[in-house]
Amino acid sequence: MIELALKNLSVSFGPNRILTDLDAVIPGGAITSVIGQNGGGKTTLLKAVAGLVRHEGSVRITEDGRELTRKCVSYVPQLSTVTSRLTVFEMVLLGLVNDLSWRVTPERFEEVDRTLHRMEIAHLAQEPVCRLSGGQKQLVFMAQAFVAKPKVLLLDEPTSALDLRHQLVVMEAARRYAAETGAVCLAVVHDLLTASRFSRSLLLLEEGRISALASPEEVLRAEKLEPVYHVDVSVEQSRSGFLQVVPLRPHPIAHEHGGHHGDH
Repeated sequence: MIELALKNLSVSFGPNRILTDLDAVIPGGAITSVIGQNGGGKTTLLKAVAGLVRHEGSVRITEDGRELTRKCVSYVPQLSTVTSRLTVFEMVLLGLVNDLSWRVTPERFEEVDRTLHRMEIAHLAQEPVCRLSGGQKQLVFMAQAFVAKPKVLLLDEPTSALDLRHQLVVMEAARRYAAETGAVCLAVVHDLLTASRFSRSLLLLEEGRISALASPEEVLRAEKLEPVYHVDVSVEQSRSGFLQVVPLRPHPIAHEHGGHHGDH
């Protein structure tokens, strides 16, 4: 069993404390979605797990009790400018490169091809990545992460640049990957319906602290969401059986105070 354990995890940028004393144990095999207000520390949490920002406390990844290094982690950031002229196939193939003596084999070609088909981008295999749309680029980098077979998969707003169909493709692919491999999948998801539909558990961050870590049914409750999002909500069940959070009215703004700024 793969497991991600956070102990007293804290991150500061200069005088600003972004994450404070996070304690959590996140098992593999399913998606855990990280939710909360902008600036609440969601992206910083993923970067801390990936080892991309300095932090206090510990991040431990274990498989059947054996500790793993962070080489087993794949982090897919929010989409940024891409100028590479590598083809889609070449970009995804790079996800399999682990040292300078690495060789391309027929098995690796087949693995890349299977991943491209799973993400529905096989028809783009010979296209330069720089010519793709934002949503297509996002799918390419998701495919690159999947093909590396990470033990911990970190997805930062994986559906933000995608149309409705490909949002489903990406989230279902992530859920299936976690289920098939037992990997931990931690995803920052803003849409609470998407989070509840595809996740086994939700991690609710409130100003850099864990407000809740439990099933969608336990977390998506008005008394838990309203203090975090500062809005009155109604939680309803859709005709398809999914939980849907309906915002009703914003809370009055008291006053701005020091702390978090921007989207961390």
